[in-house]
Amino acid sequence: MSPRSRFLLPRGFDGLPVASAREARIARVVTFVATAWFALAAAWEMFGPPLAGHYASSASMGIIAENMLRWGIAGPVWEYTLTKPSPDMYYCHHPWGIFWVTAAFMKIFGRHDFVCRLPAVLLSVATPPLLAALGRALFRPAAGAAAAAAFVVLPITLAFANFNALEVPLIAWTLLALWGWVRLEQTWRRRYLAVSLFGLLMALHADWPAFVLAGEVLFFGLVRGYLGGRRFFGPLDERRHAEAWIAWSTASVLSGVFYLAVFHRSGKLVELLSIYGSRSAGSGTPLGAVLESRRYWIELSFTPIAILLGKIAAVVSLARLFALRRAVEVVPLAYLGMAVFQYVVFKQGADVHVFWPQAFGAYFGLAMGALVATLAPALERLVERIRRARAGATQSPWEHGGTLALAFALVPMLFILRDGVPALRYARETGGRFNEKGLLIDSDGDKTVFLRWLGARLSPRATVEMHEGMKATWAQVWALGGRVVKVNRTPPAGPLAGADDVYVMDSRFAPEEHLAAVARRFHVVAVGPFWAVRPSEPFAPIEAYSFAESEPSPLAWMLVSGTEPARAVVPDPYLAWEMRTHWDQPAEAPSAPPRSLEDRRIAHNIAVARGDSAAAAAMAAEIARELSPVGAALEGGAEIVGKRFEEGARPLLTLLFRAAGPMPAGATLAVRSRVVARPFLSTTMADPTTREVGLPLAIPAGRLRAGFLYADPVPIRKRPGTEVFQALFTGGRGRGAPRGARAEGAGGIEVLRLE
Repeated sequence: MSPRSRFLLPRGFDGLPVASAREARIARVVTFVATAWFALAAAWEMFGPPLAGHYASSASMGIIAENMLRWGIAGPVWEYTLTKPSPDMYYCHHPWGIFWVTAAFMKIFGRHDFVCRLPAVLLSVATPPLLAALGRALFRPAAGAAAAAAFVVLPITLAFANFNALEVPLIAWTLLALWGWVRLEQTWRRRYLAVSLFGLLMALHADWPAFVLAGEVLFFGLVRGYLGGRRFFGPLDERRHAEAWIAWSTASVLSGVFYLAVFHRSGKLVELLSIYGSRSAGSGTPLGAVLESRRYWIELSFTPIAILLGKIAAVVSLARLFALRRAVEVVPLAYLGMAVFQYVVFKQGADVHVFWPQAFGAYFGLAMGALVATLAPALERLVERIRRARAGATQSPWEHGGTLALAFALVPMLFILRDGVPALRYARETGGRFNEKGLLIDSDGDKTVFLRWLGARLSPRATVEMHEGMKATWAQVWALGGRVVKVNRTPPAGPLAGADDVYVMDSRFAPEEHLAAVARRFHVVAVGPFWAVRPSEPFAPIEAYSFAESEPSPLAWMLVSGTEPARAVVPDPYLAWEMRTHWDQPAEAPSAPPRSLEDRRIAHNIAVARGDSAAAAAMAAEIARELSPVGAALEGGAEIVGKRFEEGARPLLTLLFRAAGPMPAGATLAVRSRVVARPFLSTTMADPTTREVGLPLAIPAGRLRAGFLYADPVPIRKRPGTEVFQALFTGGRGRGAPRGARAEGAGGIEVLRLE
């Protein structure tokens, strides 16, 4: 029996493999479940505001779309302007198709948060059926179902399913292009040429790797049709093959020339070549060393099981190509080639962006389809032999092999999903950054609420100037409702250019001298640690608000945010007293009794400031009943008196410490974490990185007062595995330090351990 007859199903009149009705039915069910699961993962938090991290780039898509519609321009500009942007402001690092698509959605639905994600969500929902259709056309229905299921269990594809950037549209459109190409090879019908060409054009305008895939297919088509391939792969339809090759090559060349011309006219061609020169920096480094340096990211994104199966499938796919002599068998290998090129050649980009290898997810789907298609014939023969030995049955030899192979393939996928589900939440909590190589991660959830609250109180003409400590992102700019945003290193000394303009700061990341200058000159409106001043207004004492937090409802958990609490901005007289006291302004104690732990903490400080030791002791005792004791002395005389850990959408560890007095500038209570064991039943290595998790204090260290209690709220974004959190005072991360600065020192006091 020849390999072709052993491994290939008979073909129907439509060119598709003819499988049993049972296999086709089970494949449809598996594909439906995979698609439904992936749709839920992609739609999770779709209507919530974009926050910090890699996910903030989805907000940039909204900014660009709004600029396109507002100014009638075709080029992407990702900052708001007072006048029509000139071509020299166009973003020319990537093709523009993804921006045009988002602009079309905004034109239809208007300016909403969900528009920033909707194109990616829809394309993600379409990807499992596309993989199923491609796998079914290449191999058999069971292989297609395996391809769809394999794609939707990977941590990386789940984590970035709603990421409206480059990879999601690249994957979806290239799969459509390849499905059309495969069906053209099988039927030589022109409508499939049209489908493949449409998918290719959309992919070419999504991201540059599509040009690599097009080059691979065109080279293979050249060999297949004109350089001896006919003798190896068999005859073809001369006319249709030539039409397809000409159409693909023309689309690729014209798309490339279009961007070269537009980028050159915008004066950005040199910049494009420069940026990709920097992103490929270090590509000469030995591949083994590169992969070892990214080992945790790779394992977290794919799991060792998927990595091993992907390697095996690459060998199997190559063997199938030469053993079966079918042109369409090149598809998994071509997709692998595109993903490898993207990941290996642009080393610097892959070192910075954890989502860089996302295209391997589609390859893994095709790889599992190839493995199922290869395993099925062996199982078919085994089943046939057992039946003949037992009852002499003479059923179709492909009656059960495909479904058994699919069942076997689903077993490792369940183990992959065991790591995929926690990774989905971990990614949402960190804005798609995962461990960020140990650097401090903040979601900006509270900052976004503050900016939207502020934006609702500003004139549409107002410009918002941000202190550099705000660590401005596209998400922050988007949250301000389309207003022009500027970043200034130092606060203003007088009125800004516009009468309605406002200046904002994050008191946790601003130098004490900047905060003091603003508090002395202007009327500060503080919402938690965030300050807003209108320099055109006269001086007044600090006006303080805080965030009233509550758990999201089930519907809000699914559609708005499952990783952040619901927040409302409310007046806070206790916080007003604390801020005025620390910034040397007249402060009046609140008349209302304290209601929360924060109120009681500040009430204790009011008693200390008044010299009422009995009232302070009574309040301290009341506070102690709400805390777990720690009683640890820290460097500089401070003492952690207790902690409180609250579970919820955003787990929160609150540390209360008693200050011994002012501390050196830049000192802060640092909290670090390390993972000491991998999760149960996980195949992914434990994260080896020690990570900063504590945010700086909102009150500068030099203004701490002896005997006062201070709270340090630490959002917990738990990593997979057993994670240990330690606290210590350090002067290593000063106020105003650049983004990503690391605290020095080691050790600390264990304040939390999570399994």
